[in-house]
Amino acid sequence: MVGVRKILHIVPVALLTILLFVSCEEQLSHNGKTPLVSVGKEFLYKEDVEQHYAINRHLVDSAKFVNEYVRKWLEDALLYRVAYRNVSNSKEIEKMVDNYRRSLILNLYQGRLIDQRLSLEFTDEKVNEFYEQNKGLFLMKEPMVQGLYLKVAKKAPQLASVRKWLAGATHEDVEKLEKYSLTNALAYDYFVESWRALDDIAARMPITVDELLKRLEKKPFVEVSDTGAYYFVNAMSLLKKGETMPVDMASAEIRTLLINSSKANFIKKVKRDLFDQAIESEEIKIYDNAFSSLLGEGESANQ
Repeated sequence: MVGVRKILHIVPVALLTILLFVSCEEQLSHNGKTPLVSVGKEFLYKEDVEQHYAINRHLVDSAKFVNEYVRKWLEDALLYRVAYRNVSNSKEIEKMVDNYRRSLILNLYQGRLIDQRLSLEFTDEKVNEFYEQNKGLFLMKEPMVQGLYLKVAKKAPQLASVRKWLAGATHEDVEKLEKYSLTNALAYDYFVESWRALDDIAARMPITVDELLKRLEKKPFVEVSDTGAYYFVNAMSLLKKGETMPVDMASAEIRTLLINSSKANFIKKVKRDLFDQAIESEEIKIYDNAFSSLLGEGESANQ
């Protein structure tokens, strides 16, 4: 097996090029994974390191990441081995694990209840009502647009027709543009029913977002060019920074606000209902008369 020191200094290529030569028999014993290092019977596998690196690849250098990750894994594994010998039989640890598991199960179930029941209570009518009463909360943080974007080479055919189709943007015009774009467009984007940040559109053109906004405010159809291509935008809807966003754009945020504001009371009601049902079915048993008054708390809490 390759030594630990040597592994820590191998430089990955692509995702990783850390390779450890093991026999077929060894690979089978590790469920097809490639072991890199081990502490006792605990193994760190190449595939697991690759997975973690893929998540963090945009933040760190690959060689540095792998070296530090493997080193940290070894240190943690060694420390855990010592800790396990000293506290593994502790009742305190078992109690903490049980409490943590209980908390996870409760949180997961409450989340499912909210998704399944509470979210259904907020109909489009309630969303629209909240929107009308709180429009000041939903202001645009950046300009956004709905429409068409097209980029074609300067030598592309039918440019006069393309300009006509884009400026008109009727149903027939859009069909013609889509067919044309299949063979002639360098880039084509149809976003009539969805909102795009104007900054993202400007980033695909030889124009600043401020200049694009100024031109779109004057007329919805804009054409610019550079040495190799023409760029076209037809903004069928335009929202500027500070304007009130439409309800369809605000609806997801509104539903989140409504759910969060009602979540605590919803879960409280679920608990009360379960408590009342348990009392009615005599599932709850009181062994100390000092707590007999609890049997009446379910109904009183609901009043």
